[in-house]
Amino acid sequence: MVLHIRRALSNGVSKTLSTAGLVFVVLIGIAQIAFLALSNTLAEAFVASLDLPAGTTETTSSVPLSLPISATMAGVLSVVVFLVLQVITIVLIRVMTADSPTITSETYTRRMGWVVLNSIVGGIVLGILSMVGFILLIIPGLFLTVSLLFTVIYIADEDENFFSAMKNSWSLASGNRWRLLGLYVAVFIAYMILSIVLGLVMPPASIVSQVVTGILSTILVVYLMAVLTDAYRQLRREGQPEQETDPDPNTAV
Repeated sequence: MVLHIRRALSNGVSKTLSTAGLVFVVLIGIAQIAFLALSNTLAEAFVASLDLPAGTTETTSSVPLSLPISATMAGVLSVVVFLVLQVITIVLIRVMTADSPTITSETYTRRMGWVVLNSIVGGIVLGILSMVGFILLIIPGLFLTVSLLFTVIYIADEDENFFSAMKNSWSLASGNRWRLLGLYVAVFIAYMILSIVLGLVMPPASIVSQVVTGILSTILVVYLMAVLTDAYRQLRREGQPEQETDPDPNTAV
């Protein structure tokens, strides 16, 4: 099983620019901007609750892209938007792993509660494992991150529990960890270059810069999922023996 990096990157572009891919860019973009606004609202409320010296409240409590709602309401809505993002991401993975990127009813109805729960728990476990790996040394953290890249994809595509998905991801990544690392780093470097360019041409800590950054991160999320699902399909397809079709006995030789 050999992962073809160029094929994954190229197919990721075509899937991202497909009708379904652009729909996910819009949906995730709206959800991420909403989550950012709610987070800013909570941050503003937190700063306002601090016992700051007189004269500093006006300069520290003003947070761009915040909403005129209470902190309690912002907290509740943040949880709702977070769950919505989980559902959209699962549907995105299911669409990208299909033979054609098309949104069907099954992609957003099939065992969604079970998959969302395992996706959240799996994300927490992966985050802890990766953090421990990076604390020990950089290499173990990268090794764990690359080895478990397909965990969420297995959860969404095969409706697996997070533990089984982690084992299958580890097995699927075996023999291609360096290529997967190169694939991941290529997307990350492209994102960092765009972020630096935007940071130089846009005013810092403004609503415009936050919105543009949110749009950029949304496109990255969709593209990264498109690339990873293509790598997932490559490795799973090449890991299975090809079946030869039996000749039709009614066909004259």
